[in-house]
Amino acid sequence: MSSICPVCNGLQELSTECPECSHAMRDGGRLSDYLGPYSPYREIDGYSMSDGAISGSGDQCLHVVSCPDCQRSITILVPYL
Repeated sequence: MSSICPVCNGLQELSTECPECSHAMRDGGRLSDYLGPYSPYREIDGYSMSDGAISGSGDQCLHVVSCPDCQRSITILVPYL
């Protein structure tokens, strides 16, 4: 059975607060989408271990979020369903 990211699949909205200025941050998509020209076309599970960002079970999706006010960007983990 494969797991899905609720944010990538539109099942929930990603809402997080900027640790720098406390404003709402915007979802920039999966971190894997930034890794190369063909990365958006690979399976989500294919990145769980290959990108080295998750050192564990691979049951989470990495998303890049950025603050439109202070321009800070961070990566957050979204648990799969």
